[in-house]
Amino acid sequence: MPLKLSLRHLPASSTPHTRQYFLRAPSRIIPSYRASHSVLSSSRITSPKSNFNSTSRYYTTLNSCPQLRNCHHQPLNVRTMSSSSAPAKKEFLCILPDFPGAQAKRLEVRPSHLEGVKPLVAAGTIVAGGAMLESHPAEGETPAFKGSMMLAIAENEAEVRAILENDIYAHSGVWDLANAQIIPFKSAVRKEL
Repeated sequence: MPLKLSLRHLPASSTPHTRQYFLRAPSRIIPSYRASHSVLSSSRITSPKSNFNSTSRYYTTLNSCPQLRNCHHQPLNVRTMSSSSAPAKKEFLCILPDFPGAQAKRLEVRPSHLEGVKPLVAAGTIVAGGAMLESHPAEGETPAFKGSMMLAIAENEAEVRAILENDIYAHSGVWDLANAQIIPFKSAVRKEL
C-alpha cells in the first residue's frame, strides 16, 4: 500500500533561503520514527533531531541542515593555530667594519663564510650582502676590503646580532663587531641583481 503524506507550508518558520514543510504521517501507517526515517531517506528530505512527536516532524528541502523556528545561523569566527598572528619581521641594515690588517684572514676564511651564509639566504633571513671596499679595483686587481654590508630580516636587533656573532668572520677576527652598526631599516625599492 503506497504511503500518502499530507504537505502543509509553514511560512512563519521559513527563511529567505530555506523552504520548510510540515509532514504529518498517520501513526497507523508509520508507527515509529525509525520507520518514517527509512521511508523518507530515499528522497532528498532530511530529518533533524527534535522533541516533536515521532510522526510529526519538520523537514527541510533545500538545506541539509534544518533550521527551526527562531533559529538564526551566525557565521563563526574560528581562530586556529595558523591564524594566530606571528611577530612581524623587520629589516636591519648591518655595517660591519673589518679589523685593521684583516685582509689576509678574510681571504682565507671567505669560502667558509659564503657556505655559512647560504642557509640564511635560503631561509630569507639575509636578503642582501657583500663586501665594502676602499675603492673599486682595476681589472685583475684584488680589492681592498674594509668590511661587509648585510641586510637582515629578523624580529629584533638581538636576533640579528646573534646571527653575526655565529659567522666565521666574527670568530676568526675579521669583523670588528664592537664597532658594528645594526640599523633599523625600511626598504622602499629593492631589485634582484
